[in-house]
Amino acid sequence: MLRDHQEFLAAFLPGEERAIARTGVQVHRLDYWSDHLEPIVGRGKRTLVTWDPRDITYVFVRTPGGPLVKAILTTPGVSRMSLAEWEARRRWERTIAKDPALRRQADESLLRAHETVEQAKQSRRIRRRQATAAAGDPFYTPVASSPIATPPPTDEPTGPWLCDNTELFDVEETTYDF
Repeated sequence: MLRDHQEFLAAFLPGEERAIARTGVQVHRLDYWSDHLEPIVGRGKRTLVTWDPRDITYVFVRTPGGPLVKAILTTPGVSRMSLAEWEARRRWERTIAKDPALRRQADESLLRAHETVEQAKQSRRIRRRQATAAAGDPFYTPVASSPIATPPPTDEPTGPWLCDNTELFDVEETTYDF
């Protein structure tokens, strides 16, 4: 008669040796955890992990002491499905991520979000300045709202390096007689 159904099931499932990290064990880019894994976290030893290809919501971990532990899926946003369905979903997500039209749409969305944040920052700065001015802060000096006046452009060169004056500096000539 069978004593442990999990042992029997795990004996026929595919598996690999994996390290147990502080976040649990990772198989097929999915994270799994069980409280029974705490004593073996961070030992650096690899242990056998088996999984059911029909259901990715759990894996079996063979602990160094011998007992089999059922670790539950902790990756958010993943529901019950088969391993084949999970791999097909990952392939589809990777293909979508490489689509130029979708990438351009995502880039434009990021730019719009950045512009919105910058507008909000500018609006907040203006409101703060207005509130400070209205409160009568003695240490606040208002900045002129008009742009800095620039001289009108001329065709004549300006600056000492562009004029005909060759004597810009008085240079002493010295002779060294040693």
